Order: sequence, then C-alpha cells, then structure tokens
Amino acid sequence: MKIILAPALCLAMVLPVYAGDTVDANNTVNISTDISPSITVVDPANKANASDAANTSNSVSSSNSVPVITNALTVDQATQAAINASSDLKNYSDSVDTNNESIDKLKEQFNTETDYSLVLNLAVQIMQAQTANVQTSNNANLAKEKLRISVMNLFASIINAQNALKLNDQGLDIQKRQLTIAKVKFNLGYISKLELDTQTNSYSQKLASRQTQQIAIDNAFISLNKLMGTSLNRQYNLILDVPAFQPFGDVNLSGAVDTALRTDPSIINQQGNVDVANYKIKMYDPDVSTQSLDDLNRSLGQAQRSLSDAQGNVSQKVVSAYNNIKNEEVQYKNAVLALDALNIQLPVTQKQLELGKITQLDLDQLLYQIAQQQETIRSLTVSHGINVIQFNEPATL
Repeated sequence: MKIILAPALCLAMVLPVYAGDTVDANNTVNISTDISPSITVVDPANKANASDAANTSNSVSSSNSVPVITNALTVDQATQAAINASSDLKNYSDSVDTNNESIDKLKEQFNTETDYSLVLNLAVQIMQAQTANVQTSNNANLAKEKLRISVMNLFASIINAQNALKLNDQGLDIQKRQLTIAKVKFNLGYISKLELDTQTNSYSQKLASRQTQQIAIDNAFISLNKLMGTSLNRQYNLILDVPAFQPFGDVNLSGAVDTALRTDPSIINQQGNVDVANYKIKMYDPDVSTQSLDDLNRSLGQAQRSLSDAQGNVSQKVVSAYNNIKNEEVQYKNAVLALDALNIQLPVTQKQLELGKITQLDLDQLLYQIAQQQETIRSLTVSHGINVIQFNEPATL
C-alpha cells in the first residue's frame, strides 16, 4: 500500500489583515439634532482633521469617580488596540507556532520511518495537525473581524446612552417647570394633593434614573477600556463613521446565503473535520489500524452532522440579519414621518406662542419631542449601517 500525505489544505478564510489597516467609511452623513450629538461623522476628504474636530466637540459627562479625558478615539484605533490586547489572539498565534513545529517533526519522522503501521499513523497525524492549523488561523482572522464589530457596537451603545442622558436632562427641565406650575395650582386649589404627589414622584424617579444612566455610561467606557487593554478610568470623544442611510434594496437572499455557506469559518472548519474523518477511512488498514472501520464511519457521520448543523445555523443567521435590516428600514421610515409631522406642527406652535395662546413651556415640550425623534432617526441610521456591514460580512454575524 502506497501512503500519500493529504494535499495541502485550502480551507483558509479570506479576511482583511490587521497590521495598520483601516476601515474606509465613504458617503458619511451627519444627522443634525437640536441636542449636541455625541457622534462625529467625518468627511473622508478631510479625515486627517478628524481628531481636531473631535477634540472641539462633545465632551463626555462623567461621575466623580471617572475623570473626563477628551481625546478622540476612532473605531480603527480602538479595534487595533483591542487586537493588540487580545489574549485569545495571542493564544491562537502560539497554537499556530506549536502546530507548525509539530508538523515539521511529524513530516521529518514520516520521511525516515520504515515501520508500516507507524507511517500510516503519522500520515493521519499530519493531516489532523494541518487541519487544526488552518482552523486556528481561520478562528484568529474571524476574532479580529468580530472585535471590530464589537467596538462599533460598543461605540454606538455609548453614544446612544450619552444622547439619552442629554435628552433626559432636557425632559427633567420640562418636568421641573411643570412641577412648579403644579405646586402653584395646588396652593390655589385647582388640583388635588394626589395629583401634585403624582407629578412630584414622577420627577423624583426621572431624577434618580439620571444617575443610573450615567453609571451605565461609565461602565460602558470601562468595558471599552478593558477590551483595548488600557486604563479603565479613561473616557473619550468617540468618532463613529457611518454611511448615509440607504435602503438595502432588492437582495438575492439565496445568493447571499450561498456565499456565506462557502466562506463562513465555522463551515470551513467543520468541512476540515469531515476531510480528516474521510482521510482516516482512506488510510484504514485492518491489520494495523487501532480503530475499527465502524468507529471511523461513526466519526465521519458525526462530523457530517456537525457540518450540516453549521450550515443550517449560518443560513438562519443570514436570513435573520436580512429581516432585521428590513425591519429597521420600516422603523426608520415611520420615524421620519413622525418627525415630519412634528416639524409641520412647529411653526403653528411658534405662532400660537407669539399670539399668547400658549406658554413657552408648551413650545419647549414640542421641541423636546422633535429632539427625541431626531435621536431615534440617528440611532437607527447607525444601527442600520452596522447591520448592513455584518450582512455583507456574514462571518461576523
């Protein structure tokens, strides 16, 4: 029986290389709101000035326990820092080095070994080690890409929380003024003690929730710093570049699923396990093999079922991601319509104020509703942009 080593594996997943690489963001757009946005969207033509722009805008509020540091931080910078700090990536690198050394030793032994049973076993070991090496490399590349998505989502969540806090302060100001009016009405006998107490409790609860919101922001920055392997008490002006909102349009969903099935590392890795199982059967010799043919066939069946499960999971992820994007587009359309309705109401309300038919508080309440709707549109734009990126890079789903 002539023993031939398995051919060089071609299971590597093609993903960007991180050495100083960047993620381009073209056609960016700034969602304008009445509240100071915590998102800085940079024109690619002037991207060199991004840090200067960020340093002059959007200071990050903080509790007394966390100092404010107004350095600008981009997704690319945070991602590279997270890659450099990742113990998983260091472990992957060590595993590849160890596997390479093992493969070299196995090949050297294979070339000099004369015992038939040992040669047979060495051929299988080399195949397994090669497969493990490719799988480790795939996992390392995927981990880098997932770190980038994690950073983007963390940036988005912090920015959302910061803007929610600003809106909360705007709402608190309105409630405080309403409470002052309620106290006057109570003293004049126009409302009951129960009505006054209800408004007082509502204001107190909203005031207490502000501290909870700030703590959540501080904790999110701690998570970001931990991911980047830096001091936990640092905060930044976050720069998150997002594409202009564009409806996803018609998509060949079955084609997208097929592409994901060909490129997803979980499937590539499971296919490697199937190849190893098949190779063991090919190398089976009843006179020297330590496993029975039935055992080898059962192992092959298990590997094939795992591959089938992985394919099903990937297909489901792609379809779910597409449905989520389309659902966000419906939400975005409804939010724009709601904002349009409020903007139509705005000049009417301003005129009523001029005529003395309403108070400044009534106008401020409408402006607050407009700010809330604008923030909804901004956050949907960011979420939609990130989800589209993941759909186009299905391994990160």
